[in-house]
Amino acid sequence: MHRLSFLTAGLLALALTGCSSEPLRRVDALTTSPKPLERPIEQARSALAAAPTCCSGIDQLPYQPLEAGFAGDVLIDTQAPAYSFETGKSFFRAFSLPAGGPSFEIRLYSQAGSSVLAPNAMLLDSRMRPTRLLDGDDFTYVPPTGLKGDSLDARLRIDRSQPEHPGNERYLILYTSDAQMAGQTVLQHPAKAYAKAAGNEPPSIPDPVAKHSPVGVIRLVMIPDRDANAPAKGYVPGYSIGQEMGGELPRAPAPAVLPETSAYYRQAIDAALAQKDLERALRLADEATRVGDSGAKKYLLERIEIR
Repeated sequence: MHRLSFLTAGLLALALTGCSSEPLRRVDALTTSPKPLERPIEQARSALAAAPTCCSGIDQLPYQPLEAGFAGDVLIDTQAPAYSFETGKSFFRAFSLPAGGPSFEIRLYSQAGSSVLAPNAMLLDSRMRPTRLLDGDDFTYVPPTGLKGDSLDARLRIDRSQPEHPGNERYLILYTSDAQMAGQTVLQHPAKAYAKAAGNEPPSIPDPVAKHSPVGVIRLVMIPDRDANAPAKGYVPGYSIGQEMGGELPRAPAPAVLPETSAYYRQAIDAALAQKDLERALRLADEATRVGDSGAKKYLLERIEIR
């Protein structure tokens, strides 16, 4: 009886270990954040230095498809592939994004403990050309709230207002850089967070520090535009397919703007005006016009007149 119990416990432990080592594990977006990947940083750096470079180019990276509405934990550990990016060699995970459907937002939460992976996020279009690079300036430390632990967070919007446009962002690569690995992040001490929540003066004690590591766990959550409660950083490809490809092809006509795209820009314009940032509101109206929303500038003028 005892032998059977030990065997059952052993199999359960093995199963749990297997789950925790999956490079991409689907989760409910509202569940507790995953535990940070607590690995000795020097060991991780040695493993990175010894790891072979997986591929000769960005287009040859192993891309794993993500479906719309995906939520999961991305494990970037010493078993992940390594590649020599322009910013240095790094372990990474690469994904292909949904090509169709409505526009959506990606939220990234790199889990922090005694160490943290300070991420870079590179986005590529359908021809594997970089469109955006998010780095240390784009990931912000956010203290624990509710079920979420300490993490470095970023949000980015993926536009699908022009479904067949070759400039649409189709690929996402998560990795880190030499500069990021040399840094550290100061976390909020739990006692200070508790004191603030209780309306008390935070104690005068040092905050813990998370050193930046080559490895870590990033929660990735994809949500549709309509569920995003505030505008995120976005990218909208231009219309001129010929210019983008370096050729002399005729300009593609502006597509009919989707309702969700129009609503997104109006929400962003309202937010800019609420912050008295007229320059940003004007830029947003111009950008909306370029993607086919001919009523964006009129909407802005009406909002200014109301105020």
